[in-house]
Amino acid sequence: MGLSRNSTTPVQEVKDSLAQGAVHFKNAGVAAARGTREAATPRVNGMLTKVGLKKRRTRRWPWVAGAIGAGVAAGGAAVYMWYRKRTESIGESLLADELLDESASPRITDEAINEELIEHAHR
Repeated sequence: MGLSRNSTTPVQEVKDSLAQGAVHFKNAGVAAARGTREAATPRVNGMLTKVGLKKRRTRRWPWVAGAIGAGVAAGGAAVYMWYRKRTESIGESLLADELLDESASPRITDEAINEELIEHAHR
């Protein structure tokens, strides 16, 4: 670095050197402050929390887990209701088809049931 070659007078050279020195001094102070802040932050936060001036950050993962659980429960209930409604309608249509279809199987009447019961009673 040293003295600047673009200066026209010795006074200007001194001003330039002092300005460069001030910039370097400021950069060194910023670096020192950054290091001090990084080293002291955990301790300062701990003391502020103990004294009651700073509240601890609440954890968000329980809220996220609860929201996911509620979503899964609501989705499961919706799917169950859809499944139940669907199976009921299928069952009703099958029952209606069975009742209306007379050609598929012989009809069992009350007389046939009575005869079968009497046979079992005599055995």
